[in-house]
Amino acid sequence: MKNSLKQEFYKFRHQRIPLYGAVALVVLMLYAAVSSTGVNRMIIAQGFGAGQWITIIMITVASTFVAMEYQNRTIMTLFYKSSNKSAIYFAKLIVMLIYGVLMLIFGMFLTVILKAVMVGGKYRWGEPYGQHRLWIDLLLNTTGTLIYLIFIIAVAFLLIVLIRVNAAVVGIGLVIIFMGADFSSLVMSALPHFGAIIKWNPLNMVFVINQLANSSYEKFSNLSLPQIITGNLIYAVIFIAIGDALFKSRRV
Repeated sequence: MKNSLKQEFYKFRHQRIPLYGAVALVVLMLYAAVSSTGVNRMIIAQGFGAGQWITIIMITVASTFVAMEYQNRTIMTLFYKSSNKSAIYFAKLIVMLIYGVLMLIFGMFLTVILKAVMVGGKYRWGEPYGQHRLWIDLLLNTTGTLIYLIFIIAVAFLLIVLIRVNAAVVGIGLVIIFMGADFSSLVMSALPHFGAIIKWNPLNMVFVINQLANSSYEKFSNLSLPQIITGNLIYAVIFIAIGDALFKSRRV
């Protein structure tokens, strides 16, 4: 496992994907800052959309990181050098999780800079607004995104191992992020008698991004905060386990 981690970190550092991801985050957060009707407290607390942007970036980066092995046929070399296929799979997964954490920290740093440039001293970090102080809201939203990142990276790894088409994985990921919550809410509204079961569907897990900072989102997810956090982590474990099993068993 240690050798696999070293190898995956080395490969990832020497690719352009991490840089492209960081540049994309800067551009998207700048877009959110200048395209809105005005910078307000909510957009600052949400990190100028950093949570949404990072999940999109991570789907693309994670699926590409694995897909390149199949496209370049280097996956055969990896399997030849290591008899433990799970070590390769989990090493890639750990690299992506660490990159996701670094992207979240970078997003918070950019939020501080954009706030200072766009509104200066308005909406002070330490002043209480609504449920929390502004810096606490930003931290909670970032934490919610981190929990969802574990889920979405697990989904991306499972899908790329299953279908091996990078564009398809990215497309499915975008549908989950942008339309999953609406579809989940629609189904729960259409089938209220089965709401207790439907609310646990994986598409509903995206609400964790905002629910940590704003308890009112519970009326959309129909899950309490402990429930939605637990749901994200359980689904992540399930998807990781299935993805690992497929990675070991499928022919290359």
